[in-house]
Amino acid sequence: MESRAEMIGNRAQSNTAARDPNHRMGITTPSHAGRDPLSTPAQLLLIDDDEQWLTLARELLVETAPDFDVVTATSLSTGRQQFTETAFDCVVCDYRLGDGTGLELLSEVRDSHPELPFVLVTSRGDESVAADAISQGVTDYIPKELIREDFDDPEEPILAAQLRKVVRSYRSRRALQQERELKTTAVDLLTTMSNQQELYRRFCALLQDNYGYSGVWIGTVGAGGRIIPRAISGCETYVQALDCSGDGGDRFDPAIRALDTEDVAVAAVDDGTEPWADQWAAATTGFDFEAGIGVPIGDDRVQFGVLGAYTAETPITDEGIDLLREFARLISYTIRTDEWTESLIADEPVILEIEIDAPTEPLLAFASQLPADADCTIHSVAEHKDGQLLYSVDITGTVPDNCREYVADSDYIELYDTTETADGHECRLLVTPPTPESIAREYGMQFETITIDDGLRTITGYLSTDSAVPNLLADLRSTFEHTTLTSVTTAMTTHREHTTTTAQLLDPLTTRQREILSQAYYDGYFEEPRETNATELADRFGIARATFTQHLRSAQRKLFATIFSQEGHQ
Repeated sequence: MESRAEMIGNRAQSNTAARDPNHRMGITTPSHAGRDPLSTPAQLLLIDDDEQWLTLARELLVETAPDFDVVTATSLSTGRQQFTETAFDCVVCDYRLGDGTGLELLSEVRDSHPELPFVLVTSRGDESVAADAISQGVTDYIPKELIREDFDDPEEPILAAQLRKVVRSYRSRRALQQERELKTTAVDLLTTMSNQQELYRRFCALLQDNYGYSGVWIGTVGAGGRIIPRAISGCETYVQALDCSGDGGDRFDPAIRALDTEDVAVAAVDDGTEPWADQWAAATTGFDFEAGIGVPIGDDRVQFGVLGAYTAETPITDEGIDLLREFARLISYTIRTDEWTESLIADEPVILEIEIDAPTEPLLAFASQLPADADCTIHSVAEHKDGQLLYSVDITGTVPDNCREYVADSDYIELYDTTETADGHECRLLVTPPTPESIAREYGMQFETITIDDGLRTITGYLSTDSAVPNLLADLRSTFEHTTLTSVTTAMTTHREHTTTTAQLLDPLTTRQREILSQAYYDGYFEEPRETNATELADRFGIARATFTQHLRSAQRKLFATIFSQEGHQ
């Protein structure tokens, strides 16, 4: 007696021969059964109280969909038990079961797994249940008549194709959600942790734990171009064996190559097209590495670090590269913040006054359109989003409508909003860098006053020491040719006490926290009654209200801790 699998195979050959004249002539036509299989097998729970149909359906999937691991159940109670014992990627359940209905199980599945694919199978006469099934969250439903056609023609299996479709959709949504959660976690770390070394370590652990990398590390560039590993997770022995000197080092490693080329680099042990493939294969012997990727950390001016990740899977996907690029941007911000913080705690801060004469610079061009007796004072500068800076500008001597007209003619400025003040109005402008302030921020400059008068921008602020001044001026002059340092003063004894205290108070705050605290103060958030609220301020920074609140509370907590700590030592 032939088995049911043989029965299916024989039917398929018979039907194929009847339909396909090439088959009768001995020409083999390509099968579509294995087309576009899932990248990793899916666990499938198949439930039906008709044991003969259940066996045929299982054997059909075994033959036509080897990318599914099928578990069967012949009743609602058995299916319920199977579901609680195993993590499934999809449930396929008949509507009518001997001890209940598929909709009962659907309700239970949705309580614990709202997004899990659940496909309901309906018999003739059960079509009316489709509306109830949809309202209860069924992913799809398939009439048994269509599946029976698969028994006769497994060359074009409807069941396998439909199951792959729903599983792929489910996996894509789940992967997107995991990526969002991962990025949210990373941003939370960035905004709440002040220990930078621990922050790098947590970044590495996040990538390794959530995306299955065998190893992840972050390195920064030290003297002479040497790469200094700052945090390593899962690949300590391998990284410590690398030549991280500044003369090119072990370029077979994708992280070192990425920093050298200032671009993403990928390596695979079985890639014979690259000259360093054999070296990479030799260096990774004994490690669970099949592929690796390096992503430079930095900006348009300088690459100051690298993110390296290694995986047991090949190839590296575009989605994986995009994720690591995003992490590299977050780490870039972290490293910059770390550098700025270190500059703030120097023993001898200096006070700079810089003049910028650049008629085409966005804000100077904007100010030149105002009436001659109008005055502009910039009282805060903060990062908004998409690289833009949010400037809060006090303007007297003109009306808001004139400002709107001037902004409309600019390609680099957007009017965020305006607010009336006692002497004029406050105009909030989104400006696309580069601006003098965007460059000065990168050197850790803390702004005290910024004014625009007679076509000149005058910036007064603090830097750590005069050693940073030449690089800052060179950078400013590369963009704004007519940049003049009008004064640089080491803090006098009478002024140093105030300057040092200011730096010490602000030292524990991240750059973002300082910007948010400053904006909240100038916009009247702490007034009674409040002149603005958290939602409005969050919108100005282009962030969520919860993120803004977290920044503000962290800033206040750190500021108060510093104040009361100093008070306790007096």
